[in-house]
Amino acid sequence: MHLITNFGDLAVLAPASLGLIVFLCWIGSRRDAAAYSGAAFLCLAATLTAKLALAACAGRYSLLGVESPSGHAAFSVTFYGCIAALFATGRTAARRWALYCAAGALLLAIGVSRVALGAHTAPEVVVGVLVGAASIAAFNALRGRREALALSSQTVVQMSPFAVFYALSVLLLAGRWSAEPIIDAIAAQVGVGLHVCR
Repeated sequence: MHLITNFGDLAVLAPASLGLIVFLCWIGSRRDAAAYSGAAFLCLAATLTAKLALAACAGRYSLLGVESPSGHAAFSVTFYGCIAALFATGRTAARRWALYCAAGALLLAIGVSRVALGAHTAPEVVVGVLVGAASIAAFNALRGRREALALSSQTVVQMSPFAVFYALSVLLLAGRWSAEPIIDAIAAQVGVGLHVCR
């Protein structure tokens, strides 16, 4: 379960997102790069805002049993969903469905792993998925006219170091750092400073 959940770790997806943006710029898909940047920002901002709002009163209040939306779920849906959308554009129906099903299976496994490891409840994972889905919708809206990625074998080979770095991140970086303590500390200050927990 730990290996599966690592695929949704911020320490993996943040550098992977940067790599995706560089890759898209490299192959001339600057509109897609800008669209993904916007979607990733929306995902991170919405997740952080929700976590801060719910953590400000140190768990005294929750919404439908949600005390901390799953950032793993939100960012995973955004990253892998956008990749599936990118690579599905201009492909045959069979290839599109294969990509969507592969992404869906990975996202389901990540969500289940968060619950199995006791990191989040099922409703918290669902909220994360909804944030990610909204980010994918924003990505598709920002892309405008969709075109198939111009991928040559030479381009794929040139970008292979990013794939190697991604694999090493999953194996070596994931689980080593968490933003949760920082978010909790900021939320506590917000709760006290704004007197929202009376």
